[in-house]
Amino acid sequence: MEKNYPLYLLSTWKIGGPAETVYWPETVEDLSSVWHRAQEEGIPVRLIGKGSNVLFPDGGLPGITLVTTALRGICWGDYTVKVEAGYTLARLAQEAGERGWSGLGFARGIPGSVGGAVMMNAGAHGGEMASSILRVKTLWADGSIKQLERTDFDLGYRYCSLRGQAWILEVELKFQPGDRNQILQTMKENLSKRKANQPLQEPNAGSVFRNPPGDSAGRLIEAAGWKGKSIGGAKVSEKHANFIVNTGEAKSEDVLALIQTIISDVQDKYGITLQTEVESILTGNRGIKEDR
Repeated sequence: MEKNYPLYLLSTWKIGGPAETVYWPETVEDLSSVWHRAQEEGIPVRLIGKGSNVLFPDGGLPGITLVTTALRGICWGDYTVKVEAGYTLARLAQEAGERGWSGLGFARGIPGSVGGAVMMNAGAHGGEMASSILRVKTLWADGSIKQLERTDFDLGYRYCSLRGQAWILEVELKFQPGDRNQILQTMKENLSKRKANQPLQEPNAGSVFRNPPGDSAGRLIEAAGWKGKSIGGAKVSEKHANFIVNTGEAKSEDVLALIQTIISDVQDKYGITLQTEVESILTGNRGIKEDR
């Protein structure tokens, strides 16, 4: 447990002030116990993963921030795997590929945790988490833990109906037998494309906006003239217009201002309202979503 822990150390955007208390539970039982105590004592408590898709506030966070990255239990089955929320998604994809199991190859370059990937139905290269999920173990706001079958909740494009109600503790995924060499080669090619087209060397949180139906957010933002433009320390990547990078001293308010200005400009020019894909723990405003 750490007091006044810098949130920027928990975010791939490298943005955020001090959290009052940060705790890394090592078991689901430990996490549940801390959650219950916090609830009983009226202490604000939240759950985060690897911070690869989140914007933290400059002023920090009160209460307890639970980080799931130490929850890395895994159990391989017969073309299935049970894995805890803190396991790295890219690592899981690589390990499945090494076994010759098909289904997660799209995820090899996604930097988040398994729990966060389920909560946002992460996807790339035409694949998404929804196609692999069998069931999930969830923590609810009242502290109860429930196991849900895939049919018990909805998943869509960067959408999970559990968001705002529950948090992922563990997920069971299914795979199909495949050609090991072909799976590994495809993942290698996807990583090369990612490296060529995305600003991986600069602090960022992945794609900022969802692609609108039939179009690309990056194309719209570039067409509107935003590529390379900045507000404060936040800059629209010159490599990919749907990425906002931290040039070194970005504040959350810089990122939010840039996001809102882009939304307004694209709306004015093309009549399309961009929806954010990144999450924010600033005010609880669901316009830029909360928690993971």
